[in-house]
Amino acid sequence: MSSGEPETLQGNGLLLQLRELLSPPQYGMWFRGVRLHEAADGTIRLLVRNAFVLEWISNYFSDILAQAVRRCYGDDRTISLAVDPDAPPPAKIEREPPPLPPAAPPLAGDSSLARNSDTSLHEEYTFENFVVGTSNRFAHAAATAVAEAPGKSYNPFFLHGSVGLGKTHLLQAICHQILAKDRRANILYLSCESFTNHFIASLENNDLPAFRQKYRNVDVLLVDDIHLLANKERTQEEFFHTFNTVYNLGRQIAISSDAPPKDIPTLQERLVSRFKMGLVVELAPPDFETRVNILKRKARLRGHTLPDDVSHFLAEHISTNIRELEGSVVRLIGYAALENQPISLELARVALSDAMPARSTAVTIHDIVSAVTRYFNVKLSDLQSKRRTQSIAFPRQVCMYVARHNTNLSLEEIGGYFGGRDHTTVIYATEKIKRLMDEDPHQGDIIRRLEKEVRG
Repeated sequence: MSSGEPETLQGNGLLLQLRELLSPPQYGMWFRGVRLHEAADGTIRLLVRNAFVLEWISNYFSDILAQAVRRCYGDDRTISLAVDPDAPPPAKIEREPPPLPPAAPPLAGDSSLARNSDTSLHEEYTFENFVVGTSNRFAHAAATAVAEAPGKSYNPFFLHGSVGLGKTHLLQAICHQILAKDRRANILYLSCESFTNHFIASLENNDLPAFRQKYRNVDVLLVDDIHLLANKERTQEEFFHTFNTVYNLGRQIAISSDAPPKDIPTLQERLVSRFKMGLVVELAPPDFETRVNILKRKARLRGHTLPDDVSHFLAEHISTNIRELEGSVVRLIGYAALENQPISLELARVALSDAMPARSTAVTIHDIVSAVTRYFNVKLSDLQSKRRTQSIAFPRQVCMYVARHNTNLSLEEIGGYFGGRDHTTVIYATEKIKRLMDEDPHQGDIIRRLEKEVRG
């Protein structure tokens, strides 16, 4: 690349690396319109559209940017950030949004929320369709109480558990129940990522009043995946004040997370305290009987009946994730229709033959944690805690590396298991362990032996 006029990111290798390391919303928010050129001394100079973007990239994406440069150029290079003098000023939007029209009663089957939300409800995510078992009975009862008396029974309501256990289902069931009683209820349900992106956009456009009007003037505020607030200091600050305003008005707040409040890394203590002052409930993986009931319910919702031997077969092989249970039902029903055969155990074995044997012997996160904690003499609670001492951080990074290379878990799922850490932490850990294995043969042998052990 020349050292003359800056060139846009589009079309070069650095673009591809950034797209791989970042989620689409992150890439679009922060690296849209970035220009770069390579100086004569090898320095990579990035020109960004304003000072706010420059500060945010410096604070939160420096590690990601360094990894992308290293992957693109094959070595570490100095990265310089500056505001692009030719960047257009941010577009202005109306300071005061036009008044919202009265909420019309939803049509039968309509999944939209009353007012003020950019997220739709899934029509199946109701309390009636939630299969209750020993692992989720208390969470279901608490969510029902919240829906029956918003702002009075449990406020805030904090629900946490691993991926695919029904957190989103219960939050949306609360919405459905409240709207069934009052179709004009002002409910705001969204993901933590949406809250973050909207907050950032309001800062860029100098439009905080409209943002605060939207988020604080609600009857019920429900936020999914609040653990994504980790490492976002300014967003945490804004959410803290949003929380206080809504709570002090006596309005209901419900939150879901992959980890309990105390285990969300870098979460401000005052937010931890706020989250814990209501009811904190954990959703645990379903037991065998509950898995059977879930399978039968998912099949009935699709107009089919699962024989007992089929539901038992599926429940024995899929033990940790409700989404996987639902996926197996969908696949089996589709295969039966394709083959024009009734659902049977023999058909189930054939339809899921490529998934079942592999899944029963696949490496699990539990296998990895068991091997690593035994070798390094640490506890799972330590690995999932906020502690960053070398004796804890290194085994945690080894777990992330082994999980990334030996399971199909996403970066978010791996990070979520280890105390709600985000995907950038997993990327950093994976890169660090890989470099260590290349540079230190002894440590490389240890990690390879651990990988061999978890593979059986």
